[in-house]
Amino acid sequence: MNPKNLQIKLLALTLILCLSQQLIACSLLKKPFQLPPSAKQEPWPVQTGLRVNILRDNIPIVNRIVLVPDEATFLAAIQKWNLKGHWPILLEDNKYTPMFIKRFQAAEIVRLPSIKQQLPKGQKLQQLMLNASAAAWNATNTQTLKAKWTELGWEPPGVVITSENDPARIAAVALAADRGQPLVFLEGNFGKPNDTLNQQQWQTLQTAVTTAVESTGYFYSQLGDAIDTITIVRQLAVKYQSPEKPEEQLAVTDGLGRHPNGERWAAAGWIYGSSVRSIYQVMCSIFLDSQTAMLYDSYPKEGSWEKYEMNSASSGLKTLDFDVKLVEEPESSLQKWRSLASKAWEFDLILMNSKGYQKSFQVGNGDALVEDIPKLKFPAAVHMIHSWSAAAPDDKNTVAGRWLENGAYAYVGSVNEPFLSAFIPPKLMVDRLLRSAPFLIAARQLESPPWKVATLGDPLMSIGKPKPRIPPTQQPI
Repeated sequence: MNPKNLQIKLLALTLILCLSQQLIACSLLKKPFQLPPSAKQEPWPVQTGLRVNILRDNIPIVNRIVLVPDEATFLAAIQKWNLKGHWPILLEDNKYTPMFIKRFQAAEIVRLPSIKQQLPKGQKLQQLMLNASAAAWNATNTQTLKAKWTELGWEPPGVVITSENDPARIAAVALAADRGQPLVFLEGNFGKPNDTLNQQQWQTLQTAVTTAVESTGYFYSQLGDAIDTITIVRQLAVKYQSPEKPEEQLAVTDGLGRHPNGERWAAAGWIYGSSVRSIYQVMCSIFLDSQTAMLYDSYPKEGSWEKYEMNSASSGLKTLDFDVKLVEEPESSLQKWRSLASKAWEFDLILMNSKGYQKSFQVGNGDALVEDIPKLKFPAAVHMIHSWSAAAPDDKNTVAGRWLENGAYAYVGSVNEPFLSAFIPPKLMVDRLLRSAPFLIAARQLESPPWKVATLGDPLMSIGKPKPRIPPTQQPI
């Protein structure tokens, strides 16, 4: 053989071996929970949604529901979650549990007996909650959990903040466990849900939340870094006094996650209330798919109102194979609303525009009352373009309060007179949803100063195509 040809062949063989070694090294270094480089070019709300999608791609949903009688049994049951699968776990009751069961349609329902243990208090309870959250990632505590996330290439998209003394505390464990988020504790009195914080109370809360996020050690100060959402899972006030106009109230969930100059570094969601309802809201956010929508448009097709038309939003949702019920002028009327509301709604997503107050809302040619809000057969996410609806969300005789009482697990509404421009037009909101932006983030004016629209629910909940499930036999309890 020609020595020159032999040299060329040896060189080619060496290059092939080098490339093979590089490919092997790349496959060994591959981190399954890491965003691909192309996703980093997307706007931060889309990146956030894509990160949640990565979770579902890697941790399947098991086609079962587990029902438990108490918090201690819930904490024991959630420690069965692992990287091979998660499934809904609910504190069983006669109201919200049947709604979830009807909508989820599990292949298997398991009722666990009580473990007959009292939950500890103080530091011991906090440690139990942290360890339960870590177990979902095949870790044993906060330290091994961080190591596991690093190994998998996972960056937490948000932080879950709760209080060990709050009835919603166990729901916080579930959100942290499923969404791969640090769980931190914030004690203290920050008002009741219908309250308004004065400026000093507001500053105390804002500083405490920022300090809690800082304590996780993850980057948070810019949009598009690791921490881009805050989920408050505990009681606090829905409103705070405007620093510029003390007679006006702003939404706490819009004021949190801001630098002192008002620049946003995170979007916030809020879950509060009984352990039963808060866990229900979390399980709906994590496990339910959205396939049906009610779009109720009461606005005239003229002037600034026309920008909030629902036809375009309807078309967008249909690209996700949604079954959409669209009601618009001249069909939208008080008579039409009451006819629709006379039976329980089966819609997963409800978008509507209206005018009105805390206890009434215009539905075309007349005002509907809180009593006209329909019962829900299935859990629903609700977006309401309307003034004052969320001023007192813990009062079931107000608009937001009744939707939540009836089974809404996510709600967007105003705490004060916000002006129409405070709301995202339905078309833009649906466009954001189609690109994977989470529901509460897609519904918000993201670049405005703190304002009056409150976002209740899990800020990482997305509206998209149904997620596949694996049979219960593949993942025993």
